[in-house]
Amino acid sequence: MNSKLYVVGIGPGKYELLTAQAVKTLNLSDYIVGYERYITYIQPYFDKKYVSTGMTDEILRVEQAIELVKNGFNVSIVSSGDPGVYAMACLAIEKTQNTSIEVTVIPGITSANSAAAVLGSPLTLDYCVISLSDLLVPWSQIKNRLECFAKSQAATVIYNPRSTKRLWQLKEALEIFRVHRKKFIVAVVKNAYLEDQEVIISDSSREDWIEDVDMMSTVFFCSEDTVILNGMVVLPRGYFR
Repeated sequence: MNSKLYVVGIGPGKYELLTAQAVKTLNLSDYIVGYERYITYIQPYFDKKYVSTGMTDEILRVEQAIELVKNGFNVSIVSSGDPGVYAMACLAIEKTQNTSIEVTVIPGITSANSAAAVLGSPLTLDYCVISLSDLLVPWSQIKNRLECFAKSQAATVIYNPRSTKRLWQLKEALEIFRVHRKKFIVAVVKNAYLEDQEVIISDSSREDWIEDVDMMSTVFFCSEDTVILNGMVVLPRGYFR
């Protein structure tokens, strides 16, 4: 079987922020499969056949892609950010085990790094990343990790912070961090690098920003040492100590 299955990270969704390898792979693909919103990001740039599905249809997407590969096509499954971070790479590898299908993962800029660049440099030193979605991971496990991250004092980036059905988890996460940290900067980047990009800078004593957070937001609970310099969120590395 010469046809291949690729899992491609498209970063924030802007063509300029795709890697050269991602562009080459998408150009070589016969079909591009993905969540309908992500397809709209790249469709203007690649004249391909597309298969799109809804938000929670990840397994269906992979199964459709596998069928296309079996029929002799080169297929790319696209993920926002990096496909190995809360995304499709793991599922594609799992679903193709015990088959002759070759899976190649093409990295992309994950949300933590793209949103951090919008803010400045909040992840200069060690940082943690966590998803608040409890669809696949029990909340008890997520809560335990939040406790550990809060105690670590490292900057923490929150993926999937709040949806129409998950309205309380972000506030609970903030309360956990308040227990273990002094006052710290909270930063939110919505729709990073897209036309409706929005940045919110607040602090841990406030909660009014929570209502503005959605699934297209990346939330930063910054290190206590983080400061605002020239309007940018920066964690100094220590060069001038």
